[in-house]
Amino acid sequence: MSKWRMITTLTVCLLGSPMLWAKSSLYSNATVLDVDTGQQHGKQYILVEDQHIVYIGSGKPEQNQDTQVIDLEHRFVMPGLIDSHAHMSLGAVSATVRDKQVHLSAYNGADIAAVNANSMLRWGITTIRNPGGDSQANVNYKQSQVQGQVKGPKAFVAGHLLNDLAFAGLVTVVDDELSIANSIEQQSKLGVDYVKLYTGLTEQQLKSAVRHADSYDLQVIAHLEKVNWQTGAQLGIDHIVHAMPLSAELLPEPHKQSFDKSARPGSFRFFEWYELVDLKSAEVAQMINSLREHNVSVDPTLIVFYNAFFGDQDAVTKHPALSEVHPSLLTNWQTFFTFNLGWTDADFKRAQAVWPKVLEFVKMLDQAGVTLTIGTDVGNPWTIPGISLHQEMALMVEAGISEQKVLQMATRNGAYVIDKDAKFGLLKTGYIADFIVLDKNPLLDIKHTQSIHRVVQNGTTVHLQQ
Repeated sequence: MSKWRMITTLTVCLLGSPMLWAKSSLYSNATVLDVDTGQQHGKQYILVEDQHIVYIGSGKPEQNQDTQVIDLEHRFVMPGLIDSHAHMSLGAVSATVRDKQVHLSAYNGADIAAVNANSMLRWGITTIRNPGGDSQANVNYKQSQVQGQVKGPKAFVAGHLLNDLAFAGLVTVVDDELSIANSIEQQSKLGVDYVKLYTGLTEQQLKSAVRHADSYDLQVIAHLEKVNWQTGAQLGIDHIVHAMPLSAELLPEPHKQSFDKSARPGSFRFFEWYELVDLKSAEVAQMINSLREHNVSVDPTLIVFYNAFFGDQDAVTKHPALSEVHPSLLTNWQTFFTFNLGWTDADFKRAQAVWPKVLEFVKMLDQAGVTLTIGTDVGNPWTIPGISLHQEMALMVEAGISEQKVLQMATRNGAYVIDKDAKFGLLKTGYIADFIVLDKNPLLDIKHTQSIHRVVQNGTTVHLQQ
């Protein structure tokens, strides 16, 4: 995102909301967590004015007579969480048959977004990146949040996915240079922050889309499968989503030639590819190195795949927090749309057997220095707005990544992939006052991110646990 676009968006976020601002707030006796180093700084003061942190340190700062003083003794403060993969407005998926062909469509609505937004904010998520969906619905949420019409995370959004197959409410079908150029121009005029490219596009179409996105100063997010991530990085794609690099080019012989022909279509590829791949191969190493060299970020969204791989278990499909999902969306998952549609008991066993390999791959990305963020794929089956981000962080720790690094991914890294010069995602003087107050220390146990006492967004307390 360009610096001008970023400044414009944040200025409107800060100035356009009719929410009442606290004139000045002083948070005292806080233990401040440094997500970059893992250090803890006790007995700290945080002074917030005009929605920004104007002082943070151990000495008590000067304050106005009307400054509100809030004692945070025995509590921990860290930056607000950032969900880098949240389809805020995405609702139920349906299918109809016309002319002997199945036509898919997705509902997108402000009612879905409002439920998601409220829950996510209560769980400490102050900012989201929406990596694609209905262009108008996504921009509408972004603007409604800015104007204070909906209470929720501030948003940076992509529009309709560009792909070769139709999916009403999600996809704009493109098949040549002109259609790609027109689609990106229309989305830019509407006010998106990113362009999202999908799995059906060819290498040449990806190249064309990146070029046109660059002309509008829009970053490119891609979900790639058949096209190798290494190729995507070389083409100039900025961000890749999902820990599913399902290209046959990464498989050992003879699977390089046979996988695309022999693999079952759809989500069966998720586990069938992992059964075949050698994560220690030269091809995988080259792909990972290319991501690092081209500064391509990856948003693994482990939780949505965990929910698919383990979707035969009550812990997924009967999770008590599913009550926080919009009722129509939950009913859709219970009666029709899931990522494991058609899986047999044998398929679930195969998927669960390779799950450690998925975690190993994500750890390899981290160890290689690839920028990782924390995203959930909210809007898709069994992802719960808010708590799923905490589940995602726990899965990253399960993969062998430290609590400190996971907290960094959920804050600083999330801000960095939105804009390299972002003034949020850290607790620093001059930064936007987005932070959460916890009762327990998440550096000791990542599950302690769920011990939320207070959520502060733009300097205002938007949630206080009673």
